Amino acid sequence: MRKFFRPLIHCSQLFLLLTLIGGPATAQTTYERTFSKSVSDAQRAVDDLRESSSGRLPTLEGFVEPGDQPLDHYERGYYECTFHVAPTAAGGALVQASAKITAWYKDPSPARSGYRVLVSNGHVENDLLDQIAETLGPNSTVNTGDASARPASKGGSSGGLKPQINIDPPGSSAGESSSNRGTTGGPLIPLHQPAATFTPATPTGESIESMKSRRAADEKQAQDLTAEIKSLEEVLHNQVRPTDLASVRKGGAPIYSKPSENGPVLLTATAEDEFQIIEVEGAWVHVQISGASRGWIRRAHLELPASYTPTALKTADPAAANNDLFKISRQEINTFGGNWESLKGKAVKVIWIEPASPSATTTPSQKLAFAKKLLVQAYPEANSATPVVSGVVIVFDSADGGQIAATLSSLKQMVDGALPEAAFWKQCSLDPPESFQESAKP
Repeated sequence: MRKFFRPLIHCSQLFLLLTLIGGPATAQTTYERTFSKSVSDAQRAVDDLRESSSGRLPTLEGFVEPGDQPLDHYERGYYECTFHVAPTAAGGALVQASAKITAWYKDPSPARSGYRVLVSNGHVENDLLDQIAETLGPNSTVNTGDASARPASKGGSSGGLKPQINIDPPGSSAGESSSNRGTTGGPLIPLHQPAATFTPATPTGESIESMKSRRAADEKQAQDLTAEIKSLEEVLHNQVRPTDLASVRKGGAPIYSKPSENGPVLLTATAEDEFQIIEVEGAWVHVQISGASRGWIRRAHLELPASYTPTALKTADPAAANNDLFKISRQEINTFGGNWESLKGKAVKVIWIEPASPSATTTPSQKLAFAKKLLVQAYPEANSATPVVSGVVIVFDSADGGQIAATLSSLKQMVDGALPEAAFWKQCSLDPPESFQESAKP
């Protein structure tokens, strides 16, 4: 089974997962900078940087060291930077930064595709250390002979590094970032920076014409940068997307090792994470996480694609045993002719059912079980039907027949596992009730 194309697992658990299933860890470099401020001041500056310490990268070029594979084979770049603050002998503070960068590697052979850890070239670390320096104030950086941070160690993250929360960072401040000096791979690209008007400091004696010229050049640079970011966003938006990806509705959704809430939790997904669907089984969806890793997540936590038609839909009801009792005689899209207000006068998909054998006898519970399975199977097609329909109607064409009508909104809740079966039938029209409810019989 192929891995999903572009999952957005932008949560800190991804790095733990990559460590568990992704093979040996890629070596990292820790960058450090010494400040004249106290440890407590430096720690506060680091804490203020939490919202910028992790997020998505608009491109990998300029952020990572060249590797064995071309960078254009990677997508969905993501970084997470950790910090460690320690006192210095002079009473100042040493701040160490280490960025972990991951991206989805798309191999021509799907079996070799998966998330991989790339080596940061220091742009991310130096830019964040620049922001710490700006927070601590002018002349807070101790001169070490180089304006940019120095690599401190290699071979993994420094001990005691504190992971930060997952929020996209703001753009770099005006002026040259020290992360752009002494490193390779080109200038650092601001990640989510809106168009800005640069206001340069006015040197003493500078003419108004010179100020206007420099201001115009800065504004042109900002416009070009905004256009480049927009172009990158359009490229991502227009990329071909697979039709079997399920998106997580709300953050905090657990993914289990088996379809049971008593099973071990593999990871906790965040909102808009996407997973490739392997199969749907009742209220659970079997998804591919990364490589050979699989997991189960509640259907109520996922937004299934409208065009997705499950090829292995399994239900926990006994409807399969009733397949020999009924058969579909015809289907059509028509206007609902009943008086049920929920569908009155609206377009519906009508499915006509008849006994498989003229001599077959069926019970209300058998008809209801068969109708449930048929409604679940009919929902994906009805949800994407042209013209648009508002519900599905099943007509049992027999002496003890009857009609079941359900709205698409109720069907969606039931299919997603958000609506129990008993509550679902209460939202449907059963006409007459005694044809489908044993208890309704005299």
